[in-house]
Amino acid sequence: MIDAGSATPSPEDLSVTGRPRTRAATHSREAHILDAACAVFAEAGYLAATMEAIAARAHSTKPTLYAHFGSKEDLYKHCSERAAESLARQLFDANVAAEGLSLEHQVRAGTLAFFDHAAAHPHEFRLLFGSEASGTVPAARHRLMTAATDRIAHLIREFAASHGQPPWGASATLCASFIVGLAVEGARCALGTGSLSPRLAGEFATSFTVAALRHIDISLAAAVDTE
Repeated sequence: MIDAGSATPSPEDLSVTGRPRTRAATHSREAHILDAACAVFAEAGYLAATMEAIAARAHSTKPTLYAHFGSKEDLYKHCSERAAESLARQLFDANVAAEGLSLEHQVRAGTLAFFDHAAAHPHEFRLLFGSEASGTVPAARHRLMTAATDRIAHLIREFAASHGQPPWGASATLCASFIVGLAVEGARCALGTGSLSPRLAGEFATSFTVAALRHIDISLAAAVDTE
């Protein structure tokens, strides 16, 4: 991100006294611009989105956007990274809160956190998981989904070990990828319909996942691990 203090400030970056705004005020303005940019990118896609549209959405100007973020490509990168970090933080907080609980409760906490975040930040969710994703978004999404899959696979392996089951290898990762994929597609469907409560969809996805975990065929998991 370009340091606002290293360049000539735009009129919007000056206080009523004519002096540059404080770092906190600059951060707040950048967050506001990112909110607007995320919405435009999510709705129009990277190629169709314009700096003019983003400036209008942010009630700002193109020079201010360039002063803070350098280019449309850099702005898109900031949006994708912020969206991924925001979701990762919510999932991490949910994991910490549920630490020490049963596998089912931990999976439930993570799943509901995912759906709740999608509902609270629909533009960020669509930026990361929408059909228009391009540029830096796929890489940010991949890092996020890989981290989530690894976390769930770890929980499954811990559960298997604590219940005297043979160690789960690739089967745990495969099972975790199913759970992550279910959450992504379920949230995408809930937001896409517009009439379905994401929270209710999250509860349903949790019920679906827990039922699958309870009735999983251990012999098939073992077969996957011996492939």
